[in-house]
Amino acid sequence: MPFVFGVGRVALAAALVSFVGISSPGFSAHAASPQITTQVKQRQDKLRDMGSALKSITDELKKPKVDWDNTIIPNAQTIKDRSAYLLNWFPKGSGPEAGVKTYALPAIWQKNDDFQKLGKASQAEALKLDQAANGRNVDALRAQAVAMGKACKACHDDYRSKDYEKENDE
Repeated sequence: MPFVFGVGRVALAAALVSFVGISSPGFSAHAASPQITTQVKQRQDKLRDMGSALKSITDELKKPKVDWDNTIIPNAQTIKDRSAYLLNWFPKGSGPEAGVKTYALPAIWQKNDDFQKLGKASQAEALKLDQAANGRNVDALRAQAVAMGKACKACHDDYRSKDYEKENDE
């Protein structure tokens, strides 16, 4: 006999919500701890800083004369400095299971060896970007900015949720 309304329907709805809440990836029935929430926000802010810095460099490279001292070198330094800590920003327990909104996919921790390899490659490219910026050679910098972008994308392709692009105008 079908549920029309009343207790039977409420009980069914509660059971479904409970089941979906427990079994859905990326959803946690508990709130994230303040420490994890802060950690994820800081991680997101630092990664956005790096993305903004690379965008500033690539935008500057489109100009007829680049501003090495006020745009290129400081932004390359930001990317290099932040990248040194990149692999520390993803400790176990700071993914979707923590109950905080994050674009970090569980694959980061499931395939951590590959994630570490890509992170180290990004760090190496960031160092080369800083060296190219300090060398003040536009052609070398252009090539290295492309290489840096590819290093970022390699990680984003497998380890960042596609929801990021939908929600962040990328």
